[in-house]
Amino acid sequence: MRVLIISGSRARLPDSVYPLGPAIVGTVARRAGCEVGWFDALRHANPAQALKQTIAAFTPDVCFFSIRNIDSGAFPSPELHYEDHTALVESCRCSSDAPIILGGSGFSLMPEAFMKLLVPNAGVVGEGEAVIAELLQTIAAGNLPQGIITAPRTTTGGIILADRDLFDANWYYTHGGVANIQTKRGCGFSCIYCTYPKLEGHGLRSRPPEVVVEEIASLVKMGIRHFFFVDAVFNRPESHAAGICEEIIRQGLNISFSAYFAPTGDLTEFPNLLKRAGCEAVEFGTDSLSDPVLEALQKGFTASEAMAYAQRLATVDIPQCHNLILGGPGETLETMDESVARLDTLTPRAVIATIGLRVFPGTRLAELTAERGGNPSMDLESLAPMFYIEDAVAESVVEKTAVWVDARPGWICPGLKKRYNLRYLVRQRERRGRKGVLWTLF
Repeated sequence: MRVLIISGSRARLPDSVYPLGPAIVGTVARRAGCEVGWFDALRHANPAQALKQTIAAFTPDVCFFSIRNIDSGAFPSPELHYEDHTALVESCRCSSDAPIILGGSGFSLMPEAFMKLLVPNAGVVGEGEAVIAELLQTIAAGNLPQGIITAPRTTTGGIILADRDLFDANWYYTHGGVANIQTKRGCGFSCIYCTYPKLEGHGLRSRPPEVVVEEIASLVKMGIRHFFFVDAVFNRPESHAAGICEEIIRQGLNISFSAYFAPTGDLTEFPNLLKRAGCEAVEFGTDSLSDPVLEALQKGFTASEAMAYAQRLATVDIPQCHNLILGGPGETLETMDESVARLDTLTPRAVIATIGLRVFPGTRLAELTAERGGNPSMDLESLAPMFYIEDAVAESVVEKTAVWVDARPGWICPGLKKRYNLRYLVRQRERRGRKGVLWTLF
């Protein structure tokens, strides 16, 4: 069977991200004996036309179409990525009779909306590698899958090692600066806006450290030496992250890496271990440094705990970036001032400031949004992005954010396009001439 794996993502900011999920699905299809082709919408100026040409040359028996992002989630000027998918699916439909099956994290968040918009044969919610072999057998038998199919979650440590020739990992390393590695799935935190628990569950399913580092070592042989751990939170639990660091050191790998961190933990030697293993940057999901807002967001730590953890990592000179949400639940003018003042005392290399919160179905934030009422156009099943902005700061948060970002060279605001356009960021990377995550160049 000839299987075409299509990555529909066109997002190049903040970096070009290797389509790991579609590559895993393609790898499973290969193991099932299929001939696998791939198409990457990011690589083409006119992806709809290029996809027609790919389909004509490859003549697939089935097209698996991955939707990674719905939109950029950046208020007040979000980019609507889902609009690109309509033209791509139409290219599939008019170029081939092969069934079209949707999947990916974006699809899994809002499957009914995508089914209505794109009208595929079927769609897979969840971890596609768990069901693709069965789907291929069904198609080979002449039976077309229909509707929404819910995939079971993979078992602990069962994350498939992707064939990185699919979607060309070296191209992404050249253009994006890092290779992405997943060490676990799931998230034990309960942030009210987060989609990770819906996509991956609250329970952690961790890969053994030696398996993680084996994957890293295989990419080092390809000339890749900069990595980003894409877990929801890399340092939870710290013992698992420490085990990965120890294995990197044991194998003598000369690499650098960065990851998403929660600003909380208590292993005494962890900062030194990170540094010795090659940690070059830490991106904190801090969101606020004001306790009333942290409590409203259900972050699971206090402002003093977050500041203390950041100060611990600063002792080993690891550059830090803090994600800051301005205008979310519980926010007031006073809490915004407090967060900004406390971030100034930490002097991080970068701050990524977002205004309000993108609301997704199935989250506590969606419930809060519905409870507010008074918005006749509110439709949580629509793909058009909706944002929560606290009433107490709604009239001033955009203006205040602009002032704060302009006054601080390391601050970035995607929604206001401040230090966040493709041409500027590409120039930054070219000027510094180095790999790694982009914010470290500020």
